Amino acid sequence: MDIPFEVRISPDVAAANARHMKWLRAEGFVTTSPNAERYLTWAVGELAGRFHPDAFGDDLELGIQGQTFYFFFDDLFDSPLGRDPLAAYELCQELAALARQSPDSSLVRPTFPLARLWLDHWERLRHGMSRAWRERAARHWEQYFLTYVTEAVNRRAGLVLDMDRYMALRRLAIGVEGVLDTAERCGGFEAPPEVHESTLIQEIREITAEVVILTNDLHSLEKDEANGEADNAVLLLRRERDCSQEDAIGLLRDMVHQRIDRFQRLTARTHELCAALGLSPRQRESTHRFLGANRALMRGNYDWSRATDRYSRIGVDYVQRSPRIEDTITAHTDA
Repeated sequence: MDIPFEVRISPDVAAANARHMKWLRAEGFVTTSPNAERYLTWAVGELAGRFHPDAFGDDLELGIQGQTFYFFFDDLFDSPLGRDPLAAYELCQELAALARQSPDSSLVRPTFPLARLWLDHWERLRHGMSRAWRERAARHWEQYFLTYVTEAVNRRAGLVLDMDRYMALRRLAIGVEGVLDTAERCGGFEAPPEVHESTLIQEIREITAEVVILTNDLHSLEKDEANGEADNAVLLLRRERDCSQEDAIGLLRDMVHQRIDRFQRLTARTHELCAALGLSPRQRESTHRFLGANRALMRGNYDWSRATDRYSRIGVDYVQRSPRIEDTITAHTDA
């Protein structure tokens, strides 16, 4: 698969990951040596380092914390929770309410450990960011959380999505929007809000999400099959096109390349957008840094997916033993 972007990774990954691992243990999110070993096979720090190659210290730790949450949260729904719409709604609605809540309000408090992890992450993430960024990021998080309820309803109903509907749903559930918001926070920049609201940048964000979806589905195919998960682009293409797995993978590869070609054409037009909006040199630089964040996300996801043991036989064996790393992370506590 051709992902024609520069390979980059923060040189601070090892140190930041070691500090984050100590934090996970101290906070009770990784409680045993076997679970620590399982977590380390995912190479979460490396993934965050690829997504945020210019980040160091606390900024990179923040990126690692976000990726840890994504994995812990996603794995919850490989269990019976992913087929229980009401239970999924109760859990996801709490997180969505925390995302919507203003920083100075304490009306909604986390009632289970993973929500506490996310709230700590969210409070650190939005610190120092503009109101436009905070509102946009909160909207992306809310959409991300509630999409897991939609997926639970679909599983309970036995609904088989076609490729178009699958991609539309996964664009929200894959978490790319949140990672791109985090890239601005960890990178110390913000593209102007009017740039983010432009059709050009919105399509660029969608393309980035779809490239990540497709490459992720290819690498996670064996893990998804072990979970009995039918919503995977390779499996959907096989059903829709009535073709072999090899042919479906070829189709998926073509879809990735088509999207990257479109991405390249769109990014070549951003100077026109900057000129039309009358952006200052600093605003133009921030816009181009945001485009770089999209490239880092596509390339970083691909390189990490080929190296991590999350999707290898090791990861599949772990999933077959238990889909979630820590059962305690959803145990309800007093608010």
